Amino acid sequence: MDQLTLLAVSLATVVLGIVVYHRAPDRVWNRLFTVHAFAVSLWVMLNYLIQSASTVSEAELWIRLSHPVVAVVICTCLDLFWVFPNRIDLAPGKYRLILYSVGVAFSSLSMLPALLTSIELSRGTVMATYGWPYIAFGVFVIGTLGYADYVLIRKLPTLTGLQRAQVIYVLVGMLLSQSIAVTTMVILPLIWDNTFYARWGSAAYIFTVGAMAYAIAKQRIVKPIVAFYRISALALTGAVGAALIVVVFRGFDSIAIATSVSLLPGYLIVGLCLGLLAVPVYEWFRHVLERGLANEQVPEVVKQASDSILRTLDVEQLPGFLSENLERLLHPAHLRVFVRDHLDDTLQLRAWQTTVPTYHFDTLTDSLRPGSVLLNAALATRGPIERSQVLRFHSLEEAVQIVGEMRLLDIEIAAPIIWEDELIGMVLISEKSTGEMYAPEELAMIGNMMSQASLAVRNAQLYDEVVRMKEYNDNILSEMNSGVIAIDADENIVLYNPAAEKIVHLPTEQALNQHLTVLPDRIADCLRDALEEHATPGQYRFQLARLDGTLVPVSCSTTGWVGGAASQKGAMVVISDLTLVQELERERQQAEHLSLIRVLSAGMAHEIRNPMVAIRTFAELLPTRWEDADFRESFLVMAQGEIERINLLLADLLMLSKPADAVTEQIDVDDVCRGVVRALSARAETLKVELQMDLRSAGCEPVGDPSRIHQALLNVVTNAVEAEPVDGSVRIATTSICDNGRQRKVLVTVHNPNSHIPADQLDQIFKPFYSRRSGGTGLGLAICQTIVEEHNGDISVRSLPGFGTEFSIHLPLGPSNGEPPYVTGISQ
Repeated sequence: MDQLTLLAVSLATVVLGIVVYHRAPDRVWNRLFTVHAFAVSLWVMLNYLIQSASTVSEAELWIRLSHPVVAVVICTCLDLFWVFPNRIDLAPGKYRLILYSVGVAFSSLSMLPALLTSIELSRGTVMATYGWPYIAFGVFVIGTLGYADYVLIRKLPTLTGLQRAQVIYVLVGMLLSQSIAVTTMVILPLIWDNTFYARWGSAAYIFTVGAMAYAIAKQRIVKPIVAFYRISALALTGAVGAALIVVVFRGFDSIAIATSVSLLPGYLIVGLCLGLLAVPVYEWFRHVLERGLANEQVPEVVKQASDSILRTLDVEQLPGFLSENLERLLHPAHLRVFVRDHLDDTLQLRAWQTTVPTYHFDTLTDSLRPGSVLLNAALATRGPIERSQVLRFHSLEEAVQIVGEMRLLDIEIAAPIIWEDELIGMVLISEKSTGEMYAPEELAMIGNMMSQASLAVRNAQLYDEVVRMKEYNDNILSEMNSGVIAIDADENIVLYNPAAEKIVHLPTEQALNQHLTVLPDRIADCLRDALEEHATPGQYRFQLARLDGTLVPVSCSTTGWVGGAASQKGAMVVISDLTLVQELERERQQAEHLSLIRVLSAGMAHEIRNPMVAIRTFAELLPTRWEDADFRESFLVMAQGEIERINLLLADLLMLSKPADAVTEQIDVDDVCRGVVRALSARAETLKVELQMDLRSAGCEPVGDPSRIHQALLNVVTNAVEAEPVDGSVRIATTSICDNGRQRKVLVTVHNPNSHIPADQLDQIFKPFYSRRSGGTGLGLAICQTIVEEHNGDISVRSLPGFGTEFSIHLPLGPSNGEPPYVTGISQ
């Protein structure tokens, strides 16, 4: 059993050495510990071989070989303690040279014959008596280990936080192992002149190796006091369990003796019950022992802190809340909270706390720039970065840069505030004011609070954006000249700006949050229609009867929307007062009228002067050539032709300038088109141009004067026929369309595919007296445009090479000929 224990300890030590090395192969602590652990494993293995020796000479060989191995164990231990836990390089070379030279010198004593005065195999073990070299070697071992302890103890007051906890763990393991090893391997052999218990000295060194491995390689180290309480709770649980087992089993033995009945099932049941009771008993002892620790109050404080942080919607106040709560929980010497500035992406100092009244924050930076090694590492880690952990587990090159930056900032922990892979803040926390380490529970709590802080910061930023956007929208609505009214799914008014109040003459307090029936009927109908048709926009122009009885011309644009639920739909109307627009329109028409008069005057003077000049010339020659019959006949023909030309010109001018009579008949546009084709069929046949018809507006009849529409179409088709070359064609088509999904119209198109109008002339063709063919008056298209506009319609032209020319005339199915153009909309 003893030999199996030694083998297990040897194997466990090797495993610990390998694990620690792989945690950070570039760390000097890890490398030295691995060498130390391998030496300890070899030492324990040699003790196993000593106990397994079958001859005295074999046992003597293993005993002598164990001394150099022990020297390596002792020297590597001191070499490790020189640099652990705050150095990343080896101790000065001269110290190491002296250390290992002394180790070699004392280990050479194992070769002296006087090392062993006697050796024998007795009771399954090796019994050896040592001479003076062993005493000298023992002095070296005790002195070196004592000095190693002194090195750690001397470091202890200068260290804080995790490094102090690491040293405490190693010291406890060292003292426990040393007390057992020195007692069993030095003191007892010297007193009793035998090595019966020496094997347990090497096995006990597993406590030191385990403590070192825990301190160097464990990711999160428990506070030493917490570990002590937990071990004590475990020991108390074991003691209680052992006492119960003794009491119960003694009672069972008495029963078994009296009844001669096998109590094995009873033993199994009792053992199972004790096993089930062990965990709650341990937890109870642990709770009792740890009740006085500060960590026991952490959950309640964390809950309060989380509530206060998550309830904060002010971006400016949030850093202060976060710093205050972290200071209450952690008690650091100082901490600072940085939040990202949206202008330049730097992290700006927003709040700070300190428990050291004399601490000067002005010596530290008030901003962190993106791209630094610390910020990049925090973003990659997505959790708190502890300076001691960086020294232990990050790559050496990265650790040097990160730790250097953290030392400049005088911090122990850097906790990032991250939202969707974006660094939006950073909390820098110094060492605790008491010098204690940050417990794993505290680091986990910091990580959780940073997650909550990121959510709170984002919520506060979104809330701030919503508030600013609302203020911005309110300012826009209040400054708009157009009225804006919105309703919800229940037809209640949820938006009503000052311009709407001015147009409708209904005070805001009487409209907002009221049913839309408080609005004028026409506006209420517009909103109700938009609410029913959702996203289909609507355009209306009508005379609005205000609540005070006055009339005002307005235009209304409506739209509706549908949310995720039926209750989220709504509608909105934008109302524009057209009073000023109508005044401007009248002024524009007057200006255009004056301009047209000037153009007509100039055109008439030019067109009438030419025939008058011809008549005057003949009249001046008439007295001298009266007897010439041919001259008189030519004069008569010329005079009649020029007078007819003047007559036609005046007729066109009268049609262009004379207001149309208020004729409001239903116009069968298809029938009008057929009449135009009949009137021009002879002319088209003469010019060898084919007239085609595609008439599809049956049932859609605009209101107006059919004769004037006939005249307008006649002018357009005549121009098309005369513009087409021989064997060309002109196509006349009609159909009905809807304008923006609201108002129906009749569309008439006249297309001649074999001629086009140059692009630079398209904006001239509707002007009076502009003509592209000789002999034309230039009034045909101007007359056509006038007639179409009289019927609230519009005319446009499209002309491209290869496509030809197409005139499009839109005639709305509504009132015309003298009725106001704004009387349209839902009344139809």
